[in-house]
Amino acid sequence: MSFQGRQGAEQIELRHLRYFLATAEELNYRRAAERLRIAQPGLSQQIKKLEEIVGTPLFDRTRRTVRLTLAGELFMHEARKTLAHAESAMLVARRAGRGEVGRIAIGYVGSAAYTGVLTTMVGKFRSSYPEVELQISEMEMQQQLDQLDQGRLDIGFIRPPVPLPVGIGTIPVLFEDIVLALPEAHPQGASEQVALASLNEDIFITPHHPPEVSFLKHTTSACRMAGFFPRLGPQGRDFVTIASMVAVGLGVALVPQSVRCIQVPGLQYRPIADAKVLAELAVAFRRSEPSPVARAFAAHARRSAFSGAEPSPVRGRSKKS
Repeated sequence: MSFQGRQGAEQIELRHLRYFLATAEELNYRRAAERLRIAQPGLSQQIKKLEEIVGTPLFDRTRRTVRLTLAGELFMHEARKTLAHAESAMLVARRAGRGEVGRIAIGYVGSAAYTGVLTTMVGKFRSSYPEVELQISEMEMQQQLDQLDQGRLDIGFIRPPVPLPVGIGTIPVLFEDIVLALPEAHPQGASEQVALASLNEDIFITPHHPPEVSFLKHTTSACRMAGFFPRLGPQGRDFVTIASMVAVGLGVALVPQSVRCIQVPGLQYRPIADAKVLAELAVAFRRSEPSPVARAFAAHARRSAFSGAEPSPVRGRSKKS
């Protein structure tokens, strides 16, 4: 880093300021040179060069001792501020390069919050990177993937399986059991566990997903494993809506176990006796991510998944990867 000198002919460099401050603080060329670990003649030459650039003497050499001139005293205060600002700029740049500062936009499906994974993972990330600005928004899974692909979102919490845009990867962070949501008056509601085969005449409510995506895929796969193809009925925007639709008797639904925290009148949950299917929660990210802070979050998610830590209150299993 350099600064324009007198008449634009020379430039002041940061090393000139460091040499000057060491000499101004020691008021002795020998001690200043030892402190800087350079030869004393070289230090004297650099101080003279600095005075030529500034255009006025900074040290009074008319006495036996080295003293600052008035210009030198004023220059010393400004030099200290300049070096402090330069060091601060380098520190901020280095921290940004390590992902310790900046801004990150995170999207999540609503059920991610029910598992505790979202709050636990984001909370731990914030503790490790307190100066990173977090923008967190609930949004549908396809919208998250579209915004990740467009660079408008940095991280997504999604429910695979789902086709991924080119360049988008995922990190599985939780696998949990799938349970049945039943109307309170359902004949199978009295059972401790419900065999899916006994629901072959029921209407199944699913989220707004294409056939091979997320819980629509889980529903059809589980029912086929139980020996039938489900009668698909109305669809809900999210699991809160689906829970309400089940409660009013519009059908039954397969939901992640964490959704049991949604309690509405007329609704009950039962374990599935057969056709075990696990629901995955994953963190989506760009594989060629230019943002250091987004890369830091992806690495944090990968470490969290590898640790196998249970983020409560889910009783399902957390996958190691």
